[in-house]
Amino acid sequence: MKPLFEQDSRVPLSKRIVFLGDSITDEGTYIAYMDAYFRQHMPEHDMTLINLGVNSETASGLSEPDHPFPRPCIHDRLGRALQESRPDWVVLCYGMNDGIYYPFSEERFQAYRQGVQEVIRRVRQAGALAIVMTPPPFDPKSLQGANLLPAGHEKYSYMTPYAEYNGVLRRYAYWMLTLTAEADGIINIHDPLTTYIESRRSADPAYISGDGIHPNKQGHWIIAKTLLAGLFNITLEREPSYVEHPEQSELYRLAWERHLLLSAAWKEHVGHTHINKVEALPLKTALEQSERLAGRIQESAEARPENRHSTARSLWKGYERIDFYVGGREGFIIVPTTPAAGKPWIWRTEFFDAFPSVDMAMLEQGWCIAYYRLSNMYGCPYAVQLMHRFQSYLVSVCQLAEKTVLFGFSRGGLYAINYSAAYPQSVAALYLDAPVTDIRSWPGGVGSGTRSPREWEECLTIYGMTEESSAAYLQNSLEGAATLAAAGIPIIIVAGDADTAVPLDENAAILERHYRQLNGTVKMIVKPGVGHHPHSLEDPGPVVDFIVGAVG
Repeated sequence: MKPLFEQDSRVPLSKRIVFLGDSITDEGTYIAYMDAYFRQHMPEHDMTLINLGVNSETASGLSEPDHPFPRPCIHDRLGRALQESRPDWVVLCYGMNDGIYYPFSEERFQAYRQGVQEVIRRVRQAGALAIVMTPPPFDPKSLQGANLLPAGHEKYSYMTPYAEYNGVLRRYAYWMLTLTAEADGIINIHDPLTTYIESRRSADPAYISGDGIHPNKQGHWIIAKTLLAGLFNITLEREPSYVEHPEQSELYRLAWERHLLLSAAWKEHVGHTHINKVEALPLKTALEQSERLAGRIQESAEARPENRHSTARSLWKGYERIDFYVGGREGFIIVPTTPAAGKPWIWRTEFFDAFPSVDMAMLEQGWCIAYYRLSNMYGCPYAVQLMHRFQSYLVSVCQLAEKTVLFGFSRGGLYAINYSAAYPQSVAALYLDAPVTDIRSWPGGVGSGTRSPREWEECLTIYGMTEESSAAYLQNSLEGAATLAAAGIPIIIVAGDADTAVPLDENAAILERHYRQLNGTVKMIVKPGVGHHPHSLEDPGPVVDFIVGAVG
């Protein structure tokens, strides 16, 4: 399945996205988080997010015999929903209710599969992309810990879910991952939520993730950031302050008010078979009011431009860490105790804090460390543009040196080399460690390198290439190296000669040989018998000496 995001991973300027689902979508906190993110960090993008979730709804059409009313089914309203909302994309999340909280049954599973596939078919027939989300996990410990069940609940099966129901949902989720031919996109929220719950519970066995069925606000943030990564290739790790303290953010408070207004109006305008209707304005009136709220959100953001960067400070291994956003992407710097003259800095292009011996040695000498989260963009031209924006911010706002030293570990080599070729005047030196220099070697696996099918398809999409046209990549890379050599940028390379993932002779050795032919300054340190890991050197001295000597 091709990635949903467009060539170069550019976030589309406009997209109309409809969300269909059960009570988790009906609540819609994850949708409000996404909306707040775009309005805070990418206000120039017109993202219309329409919440059409309905409490208790299924895709299977099933319902418990003792449920107080027949569960609503998406098929009863899907035609009108698509006709009225006119989506570009439809994101659907069903499954939690579809197993009706019973042990696994092949008959119920079949009804679920057929129901989901029928929604996909009708969405695509309407001219929209169909994107499926796996069901989230069921958390029985939180169901018990939340203590929300009324006395006498044992009489009603729908109030006392099967204790091992998460096994049913996991089976549903993993089936969803097989829909590569039917769906236009698949977003796995089951595993990220499970991992998050397990990590929190390992630290606090009494951790409550919600009510067992509905995730808490942190769970909704996990869903939101998983969607941002899957739909737009925006990788985020920081949890926004408004997740924990929504009342302290005027921007989020207004975004939530707007979300509630529109989600109620849209749901009732389209119609549904749930016996409970919500109080809602006519859609036309709600849309008018939402525009006024959107204006207030923009005013709030403009009144406090620092919101765009949302700076946070913390400690990292005893050093000050300053986090911020540039262009909606996360970045940070690690500040040395005593900055060296001119505030020099190194820039980890990928895998921050992995094998950091050289990084720590430079930090101890007074150099800053910088990182900008552009994961899964493979050093593509758009990533290079974003990188230049990041460096401009560090130079102008953080007052760091105008030139940087780029550390390109593994696929980070693509970023380091491509950025240096595009902006040689901004680079003082390169340290490449087991670097990928040819995408055909990795992730393509065209030669003896390891083929990574998902990453290869993603990489080709981002570069706008086919398997055949990718043959030109190496030549373009070597032409870029000529720019580096002409600019006098010195390069030090560390790599193992037993690397089977990113073979030395298909990557670093080609670059080193070509750079010498161009009369460029290059030093190669080959580690005999060493594979792709471990990176770096036990003694960082040779690399540190090279960098300090190169920068002067």
